[in-house]
Amino acid sequence: MKKRVVTSLVLMMLALSPMAAFDGFTDIFGEPEQDIEVQADPLSIAGSVEFGIEAFRGEDEFLDGEAQVLGGLGIDLSWKGSIVDAKASLALNPSMDSQPQWEDLFTGLSLTAYHGRGFVEAGLLKKEWGSGDGVHVVDVLNAPDYRNGIVDDTLAMKVAEPMVGSTFTLGDTTMELVYKPMLIPMLVAEDTSDRWSLGSFAAFTPYFTAATEIDTPSHSDLIGFDKTQIGVRLKSILGPADVGLIYFNGFYNQPGYGIVFDYSDPSNPTIDSLTVDFTRAQLFGGEATMVAGPLTFMLEGGFWLSEDMDGDDPEKYNSKAVWLGGMGFMVPATSAYASVTYHGQQIMSFPTPAAITDVDIIQANSSSDGKAMMNTFTAALEFPMAREKVSIRLAGTYQLETAGYAFIPSVTWKITDDFKFNATGRIFGSLENKESIFKMWDGNDALKLSISYVF
Repeated sequence: MKKRVVTSLVLMMLALSPMAAFDGFTDIFGEPEQDIEVQADPLSIAGSVEFGIEAFRGEDEFLDGEAQVLGGLGIDLSWKGSIVDAKASLALNPSMDSQPQWEDLFTGLSLTAYHGRGFVEAGLLKKEWGSGDGVHVVDVLNAPDYRNGIVDDTLAMKVAEPMVGSTFTLGDTTMELVYKPMLIPMLVAEDTSDRWSLGSFAAFTPYFTAATEIDTPSHSDLIGFDKTQIGVRLKSILGPADVGLIYFNGFYNQPGYGIVFDYSDPSNPTIDSLTVDFTRAQLFGGEATMVAGPLTFMLEGGFWLSEDMDGDDPEKYNSKAVWLGGMGFMVPATSAYASVTYHGQQIMSFPTPAAITDVDIIQANSSSDGKAMMNTFTAALEFPMAREKVSIRLAGTYQLETAGYAFIPSVTWKITDDFKFNATGRIFGSLENKESIFKMWDGNDALKLSISYVF
């Protein structure tokens, strides 16, 4: 009997792509003493069309693998009024393997109203909190999407979630308030036969029998309409640094499992039932960024205070401390940029390894070699060339406890202002025989070639 069991146990990984925002401007020249009034079109449409092929290596022979045809249409609609803006971002990426979901269709949907000190916004939003260079430990507002593995795009690995927020600015200080009316769990491949599956309960395989029937809820079943969440972020300038304080009262977006055994036959115990629940926790965090010449220093840290403060509920995740330190470097006389980041976590009141059904033990066994502490290093190098028409990027991560690694090289060629060619590789593996997503995905090495037209 085939059992399809969804796991919630993953490393806290995000893609390693530095994000940059550019504000454009236009100068309008006219004849002397002549005023020119420009009436901007309040409605604008932009987007891109992409076609590509991703080839995966074979299990036994490197070239005897499989290929997937990729492509789709992305549309960005925006309307600008006097004090109200509206935006909608749609991704139309047809797939033969799965039914489209709202998380795939809407990558952004918002209404924004401006006031004297800031703005108020509502809709399906993606936000990035923290000072890290694409990797964060205090970026808590959006659930991650691991259905396509790890990709080199921070926003692509976020689920646009329903939020209502407001931003207030007073001098150099900005306060951001966010209210989330529901809980969106992390997205993972639900079929254990999927190449990007995070596996099933491998540690409990001996306890499954032919009669065991586990009815695990799907992602849509786990969406919590009764689980509200709030977040506050206060940012200001302190000397040479941008600093921020963060408070979040919500839930871990990975579900916890309650496993009950049937000991009617003591010599052959089996799994009797499985329950799924989420752990409420509060994050008290901080962030800081300081620029010193060509160097940029980044710090993040925080403490998750779990509702299971004593750590005695095996179905709830324990409290934990998280930290991050990073440095970015602009290579002088070039446009090259390099960054290195270290981040980690320490689980408090860590249970004994004998407590195999405790969710913290299950998570540690699959992500940090059964240890309470987890340490990960990431690095990236981006080198523009040919007058910035070609960009070479090398990004990778290494997980210390499991010796697992991921390497994501890419080359982007801006053929014209409208056409762009991209080649991206993904290489996963482990230097030791220890459980991790890197070992689980070591057969997913791939090369993706794509061309896109931007309009």
